[in-house]
Amino acid sequence: MKRVIGLIICSVMCFAFSSDVQRKVIRYNGFDIECYVSLKKTNHFNKNKTYYWYKSGEIHQSLSTSGGLVLHKKYLKYYKGNQLVEQGTFSFGLKIGDWKTWYKNGKLKTNEAWVNGHRNGHFKAYDSLGNLIEKGNYKNNLKDGYWIDLVKKDTIYHKNDFEFKERPKNLVERLLRKRDSLEKVQIKADRKAKRKHDSINRVKLKLKRSLKKRNDSIKRVKDKLKRKEQKKLDSINRSKAPKKNFFKKLFNKPKKNK
Repeated sequence: MKRVIGLIICSVMCFAFSSDVQRKVIRYNGFDIECYVSLKKTNHFNKNKTYYWYKSGEIHQSLSTSGGLVLHKKYLKYYKGNQLVEQGTFSFGLKIGDWKTWYKNGKLKTNEAWVNGHRNGHFKAYDSLGNLIEKGNYKNNLKDGYWIDLVKKDTIYHKNDFEFKERPKNLVERLLRKRDSLEKVQIKADRKAKRKHDSINRVKLKLKRSLKKRNDSIKRVKDKLKRKEQKKLDSINRSKAPKKNFFKKLFNKPKKNK
């Protein structure tokens, strides 16, 4: 039994000494930090990426290079009293995965996603009461898409380090918008032509009614003149007819036929 335990202890110690990762516990700027460093020397560094590294009991950061052992694996930062300040993961000096920070009262402050040393993905910020105050997304370390400020009640669209009040149209949307614009112009032209056609029809109808009214008026005048002329002729004919004596007509007996 003692032999087995001895073998296990030896195995653990051998593994610990042969590991390529070493744990570091330091006090830096009033915070307690627990981190791990890679004992392998890193020769390849990506441009425009910030590397975090350890040297002389302190953590440093530099662009595209390292002056000591790069941080690797888990990273924990504490206030006094073991309250977490920051938590995340490194991959040979570069931040990866979810990184979170906290207020002294234990409320979550920020939550952001990292991919190979660049912010890529979600970002959320909270106030000391735990209320969400800002959210958005990153793409290659730049704000991307809609970012919402819940305090100012404002929304900004970000694209390629530029800010817009609304999302810019892509090529397909611009072409569709152009087509829609042409369709609107055509619809407007058609409406204008219809109004012109309707106006011409109204003028024609008005002229037709006016002409009919005029013809009816002329016909009435003609009929009136015709009646007047007929009345005049009738009067002349009556005046030319022989007049019979009333008494003679009264006592004039009709002759008997033989």
